Amino acid sequence: MKNNWRAPNLAGETFEALHAGLEVRLIATAREDLKTCRPDELVSDVVRGNIEPYDYIPVLDRSPNQNELIIGLFHAANYTRDVPAEVHIRDKFHPLSEDFIIGGDTSILEFIKDADRRPCRLLVSGANIVGLVSLSDLQRLPVRAVLFALITGFEITMMEAVRRLYKDEAVWLAMLEPERRDKIEKEKEDAKAVDVFVDTLLFTQFADKKTIIEKRGLEGRSRSGLKKSLGRIERLRNNVAHANEYARNPEEAHKVCATVRDLLKLRSDISRL
Repeated sequence: MKNNWRAPNLAGETFEALHAGLEVRLIATAREDLKTCRPDELVSDVVRGNIEPYDYIPVLDRSPNQNELIIGLFHAANYTRDVPAEVHIRDKFHPLSEDFIIGGDTSILEFIKDADRRPCRLLVSGANIVGLVSLSDLQRLPVRAVLFALITGFEITMMEAVRRLYKDEAVWLAMLEPERRDKIEKEKEDAKAVDVFVDTLLFTQFADKKTIIEKRGLEGRSRSGLKKSLGRIERLRNNVAHANEYARNPEEAHKVCATVRDLLKLRSDISRL
């Protein structure tokens, strides 16, 4: 009996929907849990007490009606070695500005896209600051879920492009190494034998689609540049999929942000093939 399964088209809006529900509030530290400092404290005292250590520390001050308000951020990471003597926080902190705030309902993906450029943001809900999110929060579990969904969407985009470009599957199969072709053909025949075959492309791995796109090429990108970009995306995919550390230090976290931006640009270019 012929099954009536079909390969769904998961490109387009589905790519956005895969991660849109995960908001930055899920990875933020709540306001009541924040380590803070005051303008009249000495920088040396604050740095000495920053045992954890936090890169950024919110600065609190009292308003005329005696409410405690966050008025800016002290970049403690700048003072791990050379700590100025007799200098107060009021002389060294960054006053609150739009660069330091983000809505709590903003998607985690939006935060990731420029977390290397704006590594610390205060979460705003209504008229209040309710928490803080920083570059180090890329290690949190919801971020892993966002990255996995993002890369899954990218793989779907590559698959749809291959399907559009090559109506004859023999053409794209010929781009793969013999052992990969043999494995795909075997899985295809096994699926047909039990009447569950849907689409040959579903038996390809990320690396297979990557190889096809590399050999096809993209206008505006050199072959070597395209290969490097896809290689970085594949490494991030493997680290996320296999529960490896992908943002264990600031350098690795910066690479994640850059790779995500490159992935989004590549996805747009590939979807137009």
